[in-house]
Amino acid sequence: MYKLSLLVILIPFLSQSSETTILERYISSALQNNLALKQQDFAYQKSVSALKEARGLFLPSLEIQARYSRAGGGRTIDIPVDQFLNPVYQTLNALLQQNVFPEDIQGETIVFLREEEHETKIRAVQPIFQTDIYYNYKIKDNLQNLEQLSKQAYARLLISDVKSSYYNYLKTLEIVKLLQRTQELLEENLRVNEKLVESQKSTRDVVFRSQADLSFLEKQQADAKRGQIMAQAYFNFLLNQPQDQSIQTISLDSLLSPVLITLLDAEITALQNREEVKQIRYAIDAAKNGVNLNRGKFLPSVFAVFDYGYQGEFYRFSQQDDFWMASAILQWNLFNGFQDQQKIQQARLEQKKIEARQLELQNQIKLEVRDAYYGVRVALKNLQASEDQLRSQQKSFEIVDKKYQQGMALQVEYLDARNSYIRSEIDVIVARFDYYISQAILERITASYPLSSHSQKDFEQEN
Repeated sequence: MYKLSLLVILIPFLSQSSETTILERYISSALQNNLALKQQDFAYQKSVSALKEARGLFLPSLEIQARYSRAGGGRTIDIPVDQFLNPVYQTLNALLQQNVFPEDIQGETIVFLREEEHETKIRAVQPIFQTDIYYNYKIKDNLQNLEQLSKQAYARLLISDVKSSYYNYLKTLEIVKLLQRTQELLEENLRVNEKLVESQKSTRDVVFRSQADLSFLEKQQADAKRGQIMAQAYFNFLLNQPQDQSIQTISLDSLLSPVLITLLDAEITALQNREEVKQIRYAIDAAKNGVNLNRGKFLPSVFAVFDYGYQGEFYRFSQQDDFWMASAILQWNLFNGFQDQQKIQQARLEQKKIEARQLELQNQIKLEVRDAYYGVRVALKNLQASEDQLRSQQKSFEIVDKKYQQGMALQVEYLDARNSYIRSEIDVIVARFDYYISQAILERITASYPLSSHSQKDFEQEN
């Protein structure tokens, strides 16, 4: 039975009582308002936008191109029209004996560059076959999933931090209450000692010792109060609310409703649910798409281009000036110094590196689970031992207190028994909440907390 007990451990989950829903509401508030989680959401929204941008590359692009230019100089062609036509016209005029045809025609000079020209057109370009666009889209999709999982992983860490900080706050409250009860005990002890001195049943030193104990207690109370204030401030910091905001508390008896789980089941749950495991799968897919992206460089790209517009020497838009042109364009990089082959090799090495990281991550998660699992076991043992010690110290103090009240025990015995009893109470408080915190850590490590128990709006901000 002892060996069997080593295989199982208690994992808590919050009951559905009205008290424990207080912590659930705090978790929801943190998922909605935590500033660090909002930063994670902005990164995710950026990846969504990048995916939409990549999707847009499949669609045609449409643009307007307008050009107006003036030019001068350049090459010319001289056409000797005067040498051909003037002699002919002179002969015709002589035969007709009339000056019908002009005899002073000048030669023509044609300039290649138009002195003034414009071209205004609409160009539509539609990719028909281009592997870069497809694999770029696949990579952006992988990266979007990576960012989404990164946000969910931080949400899970945030939940664990909210629980741990809440338990720390409750711990400081319990310690403050304990010290307050101790103060009442010390004040009563001081009153009794003063009566004993007045009745000459004890010496003045017992009064001085009681006063010294009260002074030391004030220091402990100040430290405990500071711890309470800082625990409250950090909890409110996680929820992004005023750091002096009051915190609702719950009954300690309603915190736990235990279930049994083995170490093997904890490891399996972690490997199935941890966002980091899913992230690395998408990272491997992105690396594979990177290989295909570079391999596609050896294939041609085909585009369809259609132009419609107006051109001429004057800025006018008439049927005499319009034109259209449809083209099919093929681009094929036949050689570029073996650069594409090296890029493929680099992408393959990156894929192998991530695959090696995948195995390392699995082993790392198993190690984290084992550490958290036995951490809960140790915390539980410490709690049980502290409670046993407290019961013993309580009985011992009750006996010594009765003897002291009857003058049958020395003050040294009384003070020793009282201090041991107080330390045991503090140890139980610390052990109890350390146990709760260790459970919250194991819950995060195994990714057993159901994020689906909160609405998507709790940890996914609106666009």
